[in-house]
Amino acid sequence: MHAPRPVSTQDFADALFARMPTAWLTRALVAANVLVFCGLAWQAEALWRVSGALLADWGGNYAVQTRGGEPWRLVSALFLHGGVAHVALNMLALYQAGQLAERLFGRGVFALLYLACGVVASVASVWWRPSGLSVGASGAVFGVFGALLSYVLVCRASLPASLYSRLRKSLFGFIAYSLLIGFALPGIDNAAHLGGLCCGLLLGAAMARPLGAPLAGPRVAAGLGLALVAAVALWSVTPPATPPQGRAGDDFQRLAARVAREEVALVERYHLLLDGWRGGRIDDDQVLATLEHVLVPAWQALEARASAEGGGDWRAAALLRYLAKRRDALQALAMAIRTRDPKWADLSSALQHRADEYLQELLLLQGIAAENQNVRSQ
Repeated sequence: MHAPRPVSTQDFADALFARMPTAWLTRALVAANVLVFCGLAWQAEALWRVSGALLADWGGNYAVQTRGGEPWRLVSALFLHGGVAHVALNMLALYQAGQLAERLFGRGVFALLYLACGVVASVASVWWRPSGLSVGASGAVFGVFGALLSYVLVCRASLPASLYSRLRKSLFGFIAYSLLIGFALPGIDNAAHLGGLCCGLLLGAAMARPLGAPLAGPRVAAGLGLALVAAVALWSVTPPATPPQGRAGDDFQRLAARVAREEVALVERYHLLLDGWRGGRIDDDQVLATLEHVLVPAWQALEARASAEGGGDWRAAALLRYLAKRRDALQALAMAIRTRDPKWADLSSALQHRADEYLQELLLLQGIAAENQNVRSQ
């Protein structure tokens, strides 16, 4: 039997909390996002801005890699954020809207809704920027707000009139304001926001039911099916990644050439240092001093330059990841010498191997850029 229609907003709230006293899934999602960001911030040693290289390394939706055999990034990117303000705003919105949505739709349905909207948002981002990097839960959060709006409109008759009016105005206002801000400010992934919102509106309409009413399985399946079709369609029509044209591409080529020249000198000095150390001509203290006060700061300076001058080029993320791993390998080697712990030496070797893989990825991307340039010239 359907629950009797509430006569007041308080009655409706009481019915919601009686149905689900604690919306623990929403709280778990918020906690997971915050914990992941704490790990990111600790590794980045920064709160306000985490580098794109580190975000890609942690599973950001770097379109080139996502379409290159790593589709799991469509999900992992939902738990990554580029700064403390980014994660704080998204989690505040999720905490407020998610608890209501979890109680209205039910925990299992809410989980499907959140995941589906997040994945569709990630696919929309790849489609819009096939060479870009995107992170954040905002696409999924927009989906939650879209689903709530659909619920309010579809189940209007089961809501107290005052609650219906207040929810409708606040949801429309939040969505409109957030979209306007997104289009007014640079660096906002509006494709992900719109993709998540549209998916949420669709699934919310399919999954909405008055409190106490049975779940309409065929409608839910149809909604999820349409969302899947939309995601697959966007994925299939996404153009291949292409490097920036004109001045932006030339700027990156000049940056890469400067970095390569400095890198050759640093690598040569590194090998001379190791040769002297292994040959007994340099003691541990001299090696540590050179590693910690010369080589590591030099790699950090290269990272900072590449980050500042990358200009959003699609190859900049690969370059930054390579530089970061070389720096990490040097720091691990310094710890191995300082502590005499072979685990640090093993870690240094593993990091160096990973850096070599990133270098090969960068060279591959450079080759793709050259091939595309040749094709355009014909």
